[in-house]
Amino acid sequence: MKHTILVGLCLVSAAAHADCYIRSSVRLALQTVNTKPTDMQKLVVPDMKGFKCVLRYRIHIGDEWKTAEGIGYGKTEPLACEYALNLQNGAVLEEVAPSRVRADTQMVCSDLVEIKVRPVRIGETIWDSEADMHRHPDERKPFNYKDTMCRMFTERNDKDRNLYTYQGIMCRITTEANSKWRVIDKY
Repeated sequence: MKHTILVGLCLVSAAAHADCYIRSSVRLALQTVNTKPTDMQKLVVPDMKGFKCVLRYRIHIGDEWKTAEGIGYGKTEPLACEYALNLQNGAVLEEVAPSRVRADTQMVCSDLVEIKVRPVRIGETIWDSEADMHRHPDERKPFNYKDTMCRMFTERNDKDRNLYTYQGIMCRITTEANSKWRVIDKY
């Protein structure tokens, strides 16, 4: 019983001192690398398409040694680890204390109206992105009608547990690129 409690306490204390890392968003290929990767630690796991190889290695960048981690996928273990060792697939790991990890959240307030896809009415003036693109690729292309640029759109509406799909036509109000559009018809 005493051994079980002792082993449990050792595991808890080991977990409490785990290393924390932050992956740098700067890729290794963009920095001055002075040496080839060295001191490699390898973890290979089977993947649906073959193998995933995670290599952790040391590399000399600028004036100091850094720990980096590369991830590679391949049909064979050697191929996956070769991709993981490629410096362009690596990311630098910076060691930090857990108390130094912080999140930054910003709230942005605006009086501008949010533009989103929504049900539209015939005759309504809307932005181009307020009507969904047509589902059929051939019908998505804009066309000219009496020197006015127009396009087809679709609108989905669920009513009484049924899904209704409407098609429509809308035309640009002016010839300016950022002009609003008018809904001409919906059927």
